[in-house]
Amino acid sequence: MLMPYSLLTVGPLAAALAAGMYFAPHKLRLMQQRALARFCKRTRSLVLSYDDGPSAVLTPRLLDLLRDSNIKATFFLLGRNVAGHESIVDRAQHEGHGIECHGHDHTDAWKTAPWRPLRDIRKGYAALEKWVPPHGLFRPPRGKLTLCTWLALRSRRARIGWWTIDSGDTHATLPTPESVVARVLESGGGVVLLHDHHRTEPRMRFVLETTRLLVELAQRNGLATRRLGDVLDELGADHASAVLQRSACISVNERRR
Repeated sequence: MLMPYSLLTVGPLAAALAAGMYFAPHKLRLMQQRALARFCKRTRSLVLSYDDGPSAVLTPRLLDLLRDSNIKATFFLLGRNVAGHESIVDRAQHEGHGIECHGHDHTDAWKTAPWRPLRDIRKGYAALEKWVPPHGLFRPPRGKLTLCTWLALRSRRARIGWWTIDSGDTHATLPTPESVVARVLESGGGVVLLHDHHRTEPRMRFVLETTRLLVELAQRNGLATRRLGDVLDELGADHASAVLQRSACISVNERRR
């Protein structure tokens, strides 16, 4: 006896629908990254962002380089790496850099049980509460969001701090610093993803040299180096203004009818 088609397909269809909803925030990520890239190009903005720190070795060297160039960057910290390095975070904040949350243990939301990344978000903000408010920016580890983690961030009114250009400093084969600079130049700016956790000497040199060349590029080409939070503030204000302008135009057109 054959089973009705609806009974045969309801399981797979329901599973596909559930999976689509669960991973739907990935489409939101792509949309927000495109909007961010367009805004950076229009405003000629460059954001230097560093994930996974702080490191006792690399982060102070980065801070020295940024201080000497009078550049403000954005650091997305892991809660587990802060213990013992509080003075480094204090220095970064004192020197005007953006301090934001990257979770606690770098939990990939796509490769674990749904409740684990939620716990990682809570632990990350708790470990960073001295420097990051409950609604501070959050950058998802590996850029992976699910419906659960997106809702958790929405509930605390935390914006997501995406990047638009991956430097490739975690890739198996390192690119050249010059190739990263060329991509930023071609894009007319952007949010560059780098990492400042404890690493091998060649990768630390790559991060430092790429940072140095990007600073020189900004100075030579008139790019404004900014913190990501400031860029998102302006992007949000632009969006709100555009909505108000559209509403005003609709209202005027309706009155003319």
